[in-house]
Amino acid sequence: MAVDAHPMPSRDHRKAETSANERSFLPRTGVPRPGSIYAIIGPDGAGKTTIALDMVTRLLRRGIRTRISWMRSPRIVTLAVIGVLRLARLAKTVRLGGHDDVHIDLRGHPVLLHLYAWSITFDYFLGYFGKVTVPRRFLRRAIICDRFAWDTLVDLGLTSGLDEGFLDMPQGQILLSLAKKHGGLLVTASPEELVRRKPILSLDPRLPRRLRLYHEFARRFGLGTIDSGNTPESVSFAQAAEYFGLSED
Repeated sequence: MAVDAHPMPSRDHRKAETSANERSFLPRTGVPRPGSIYAIIGPDGAGKTTIALDMVTRLLRRGIRTRISWMRSPRIVTLAVIGVLRLARLAKTVRLGGHDDVHIDLRGHPVLLHLYAWSITFDYFLGYFGKVTVPRRFLRRAIICDRFAWDTLVDLGLTSGLDEGFLDMPQGQILLSLAKKHGGLLVTASPEELVRRKPILSLDPRLPRRLRLYHEFARRFGLGTIDSGNTPESVSFAQAAEYFGLSED
């Protein structure tokens, strides 16, 4: 994560050998202010929104107006592409308990992969403009991103079958550039805990790969990490506040 006026210095090399527990307590630099961007990432059910709501309270105590932006890509161009993938039987919808999700597997389909990845990238930046750039620049809000470009990279890594190899594709490079600019805090939990919180995840055979990819990005790019499954909620709040420089002394 980074404050826009003072981007986070590169921690790729400084933190490459830092343990996950140590990373959780290495805060970003800069002072919270209007226009700051805070990126909270991780799998569904990890507790990102709960932490974001606590951060809103902390920022309001500092007199900083805040907006939480849910950064799942809007399906504008992507919706038409998903329709094509459904016809090709490469996308399927799974449902459980009133919730649904779309599983897409484009391994062995390079043309459709590029089409899908470009549509996702376009829609992501369109959403970023509306949900982050506009309120930040014109309303002077601090923006808490519930999901960020890191999550999109994980999604596309799984869809492509390339995992972290997706970073070498042009769409991966574009999304990675934005992700690295603002860093982020990974909130995660064990597969069993995530399924308990969000049962539809039991239908996703890629969940272990998803978690591995999140941890690989956190390790490689020096992101903070909180294990909400083994940490009381109040402690998770305190760790996130410390990481983002919002601790109340």
